[in-house]
Amino acid sequence: MIDNQTRPILLELLNFSSLKKIKLFVVGGTLRDHILNKNISDIDLTGKNAAELGTQFAQSLSFSYVPLDKTPGRATTRIILPDSKHFDLTDMQGTTIEEDLAKRDFTINAMGQELSDFLSSRETIIDLHEGKKDLNKAIVKATSNSVFKDDPLRMLRAFRFAATMNFSIKKETLNGISQYKKNISTTAGERIWQELLSFFEADATGELINLMQESKLLPYLLPEATKNWEKTLAFYKRLETIISNLDFYFPKHTLPLSDSEKALLKISVLLKEMDTNPSMENKNIKNYGTPKTFEALKALKASNSEISFICKTIQNSHFFSRSLANNLNDSSLYNLCVKGGDQLVAGLLLKVCTLPFLENSECEEIEKFNSCTQLLEFYFAYYLPVLGEKALLNGNDIIRIFNISPSPALGNVLENIQRAQVLGEIKTSTEAEALVKEILKSQEQN
Repeated sequence: MIDNQTRPILLELLNFSSLKKIKLFVVGGTLRDHILNKNISDIDLTGKNAAELGTQFAQSLSFSYVPLDKTPGRATTRIILPDSKHFDLTDMQGTTIEEDLAKRDFTINAMGQELSDFLSSRETIIDLHEGKKDLNKAIVKATSNSVFKDDPLRMLRAFRFAATMNFSIKKETLNGISQYKKNISTTAGERIWQELLSFFEADATGELINLMQESKLLPYLLPEATKNWEKTLAFYKRLETIISNLDFYFPKHTLPLSDSEKALLKISVLLKEMDTNPSMENKNIKNYGTPKTFEALKALKASNSEISFICKTIQNSHFFSRSLANNLNDSSLYNLCVKGGDQLVAGLLLKVCTLPFLENSECEEIEKFNSCTQLLEFYFAYYLPVLGEKALLNGNDIIRIFNISPSPALGNVLENIQRAQVLGEIKTSTEAEALVKEILKSQEQN
């Protein structure tokens, strides 16, 4: 369904294109979502010289616009509308709409309708590949296997569509992916990475990631992920179960995970064993002490923040596997919080998904899970609240009060103040000053 803001602008575009004697067609995801009765605000259109028409239309109404593709024969102009909506006008591939639709990737995207008919709600959809039938069957089916040869990224898009729409993938399409899997290496890393993120943001991808492995596409995307696939897949499915039911497994706290962070967590579990036993001492170096993971993500053109999230999460997971024990005291819990840093929650979740407590109730595994929840409780109830408060004493206060010069030792003093405050050993500035005096005296004696 088209919202009330978009429809009048589409009508203006129809009138503008009619004056220019250019017939426009609604295509792709717009028509697919329209058939599924989904709300539509971003419109995909094609026609002869549609990109140039889009530029002229945007200029006539003073809309912002940007050329997404200047390639002759497939140029695209994006018209930026209010509220972050847009129209994409792409030059028709071939001389007729039928030729254009024949070159599209999947049957559910290979339908077209004249803009005038679309706005009039007529049932005049051009559907040469039975896309409506596949929509009803909830199937992703390639228009032909050659589409994967023309653009190998479409292999990954098949899985993304299946994940985001909760569709299955036709067996013949999976066979085509298996046939052309090697061609994915010719695709730019940036395009692969964005498709992967969109895929992993979907809720239930366990069966699909296994199909990606069975089609042998996954080894060309994340080679190390498939070396011990049965175990990795078990971890992956547990992680999806956990992050889809965070309130059930961790009822005391709302864990702050965005959709993009959930996607990065799923990638983390696939790459978890790429760097075995990384040292936390190397966590702050350029590659975060996970050189293989770092290089794999760099090759996929992940952003620096995404690389940092995944590498630190994997580091934390390995660290917690070694360091978490039953009945930890507050001092030990504080040390774990400091080591875990801003990826503590993600690292813990990655650790938890390796515990088979979801499948059985073995005491040892339950105890390990309880140690994870104990750390989370301390992190949210004691550690984070103090970090969010104003420090009892800051560096300038200490320099002024005790007449000392800035030095590395000052950082150690501040760390001790924070530790004592988190552990409840000091609660006032006066108590903090007394602690600093004691620390400085001890340093002088040593």
